[in-house]
Amino acid sequence: MNDREIIRLKQFRQLKREIRGSEEHLIVGIDVAKQKHNAFFGTATGKTLLKRLVFENNKEGFEKLLRGRNRGRSSYFHFHGK
Repeated sequence: MNDREIIRLKQFRQLKREIRGSEEHLIVGIDVAKQKHNAFFGTATGKTLLKRLVFENNKEGFEKLLRGRNRGRSSYFHFHGK
């Protein structure tokens, strides 16, 4: 591993420690597709807040996703994707 990868790994592990068991973080899982996406909102303790939110792949769809966040108790999103 190079220095950059080591730093990123340390940052990931720190974030993981902060989130685990927290009621303050909103976990969002998104199944990405070409036209419509499906999202799940839950807590780090395993509580489901919103089982399924379908939103389109456009500005209005992403605004719907952000409104769905208000159903949780999150102060920010942490996006992670490939």
